[in-house]
Amino acid sequence: MGMGSLHPTLPLLHHSNSSYPSLPSHSIKPLKTKTPEALKKPSSIPSTELVLLLQSCIETKSYQQGKSIHSQILKLGFERNRDLLPKLIKLYSVCGRISIARNLFDRIPNRNLNVFVWTSLISGYIENGLLGNVIGIFLEMLELGVKPDGFTFSSLLKACSNLGFPPLVTQLHSMIVKCGCGSFLSVENSLIHLYGSLCVDVESAHRVFDRMSCRDVVSWTSIIRACCSLEKYGESMELFSRMQFDEDIKPNELTVVSVLPACGFFSSLRRGQAFHAYIIRNGFSMNVIVGASLVSMYSHCGHPDDAFLVFDSLKERNIVLWTSMIEGYSVNGRFDSALELFHVMQDNGIEPNYVTLIVILSACSHGGLIDDGWEIFNSLRDKFGIEPRAEHYACVVDMLGRAGQLDEAEKFINTMSLKPNGSIFGSLLGACGVYGNVDLGERLASRLFELEPNNAANYVMLSNIYAAVERWDDVGRMRQLMAVKGLSKDPGCSWIETKNKVYVFGAHDRSHPESDNIYRMLEDLSDRIIKAGYVPSTKFVLRDVEDDDKKKLLCSHSERLAIAFGLMKTPSGVPIRIAKNIRVCGDCHDAIKLISKVTSRELIIRDTIRPLLSKELSSRDLMFEDSSIMKSRISTLGNIVQHLMGGYISIRKQHGHP
Repeated sequence: MGMGSLHPTLPLLHHSNSSYPSLPSHSIKPLKTKTPEALKKPSSIPSTELVLLLQSCIETKSYQQGKSIHSQILKLGFERNRDLLPKLIKLYSVCGRISIARNLFDRIPNRNLNVFVWTSLISGYIENGLLGNVIGIFLEMLELGVKPDGFTFSSLLKACSNLGFPPLVTQLHSMIVKCGCGSFLSVENSLIHLYGSLCVDVESAHRVFDRMSCRDVVSWTSIIRACCSLEKYGESMELFSRMQFDEDIKPNELTVVSVLPACGFFSSLRRGQAFHAYIIRNGFSMNVIVGASLVSMYSHCGHPDDAFLVFDSLKERNIVLWTSMIEGYSVNGRFDSALELFHVMQDNGIEPNYVTLIVILSACSHGGLIDDGWEIFNSLRDKFGIEPRAEHYACVVDMLGRAGQLDEAEKFINTMSLKPNGSIFGSLLGACGVYGNVDLGERLASRLFELEPNNAANYVMLSNIYAAVERWDDVGRMRQLMAVKGLSKDPGCSWIETKNKVYVFGAHDRSHPESDNIYRMLEDLSDRIIKAGYVPSTKFVLRDVEDDDKKKLLCSHSERLAIAFGLMKTPSGVPIRIAKNIRVCGDCHDAIKLISKVTSRELIIRDTIRPLLSKELSSRDLMFEDSSIMKSRISTLGNIVQHLMGGYISIRKQHGHP
């Protein structure tokens, strides 16, 4: 029988990392179809029956039964059968006996004639975490002239994900095209996932996706997840709609988990609630990973009470869910509740992981809970068995900086067991701006310029420190240095969603068609809040201009434009939700409280860190927020998302889903 005739009749596997697709469950006969008496009569067992018996052992990881069947195969003289060889290698691999699988493989004559056994061995090494051997086996396979197929590349792409080496993805992609495997569905899906997650290249992910002749739910979920992970939230929303209405593909749990962060980013509570309704209708609501995503979504939309209702409804609560709820309280300014939940979690027998500890240390920092923060940090090794990472140290530095303990923070940095990175120095540099410590700010900035010479945020922070003390020549020097290096500051903008459309405003923006009406509304609001006691704080305008010009600039910050537009376009009494890509300044913070008061509207403004509710704003919220801490917290959220995805995939495998 030739290779070409073997391929259509190959037995099919159920494991997601298998080299072959899956047989329908009804075609696999259980092991009991052959009695012990029958197994004692080798002549009564055809090779096709042995294939199915081995498949059953693979699925149940039944090593002893598989070994018994292997013995019968030897007696029958079938050990070199091209259908049985890959199965035997797969059996020993899934049972953790990779050395037996390799020994069996090495005794195969003419290995250059059978791509299936090579693929089985590669898959086996991946399953057993022996990734260092995989590339060597693949190169050996190529040297013998064995042409890889789609199943081989599917296994290799999985190894790429675990190896974390982006250049390997592009090299394999080139080889995939040359070998004519570019239209293999699982290969295309893996490429989209890797370009989006490992290579951080959403354009390449889109190119693969757009060229696909056939897409399944995995394809759509992979591209949606890639867009969300790279903060292209608008695209992820659009893709989610196209998936359902253009191609009539029903989203699964992982699709919903992938798109929910977009709702939090846009502060789109209405869309988030629609997703929640979809989750309930489709029976996903008891999935702990979906629940954790809902908790995060409601929290970032400024509704921690709704987040807690989801949290409380779930019977199963893992570390991801607890961490998401603690983070939910923290981003909404309920720091005492976050700390209380942290202790309740431990009382319930759940130990925090390193992400949970970053979240609670950050809560202590933002909430001014210094004693609690120190107690938790000092317990990392002895109580929790976790070696402090740079993110933990950055939280402590941030905590001391917020409290004005700048000298203590500098001493802490100098006594760290780790070498300080940009995030740690950046935490203290932001505090120098708040407390006007120019000398320390210059020392820290000098270290940051060495560590991160192309990070524009560091130059902007030092420039702002100079501007706060009116050292305009030094401000100009910083701007000139940025220009020479080709660096620029990301412009601030705010957005609001009304009637299923998102409107974006920049500072002093007049591009909107209704710009004249918006500015008239702003003038009216300014008059009303001044009568209510508002005094413009011009120290937040870091430009060398007259005070009257500073006041005009403050009134047209992007969040105020969005608020004015929201007041024009939404019915009276409806809360207005706005998101901003940078921190809300202290003057706008004060103005928002008064605008809420004079208009009798609840205003929810979500910036880079947390939603600010007009009815809950306090002087504590006026603290600084520098870009390094922002990056640290975004990294924390990224880790939570990784836990979400990893946990979700694990759950699906446990329930037999690919």
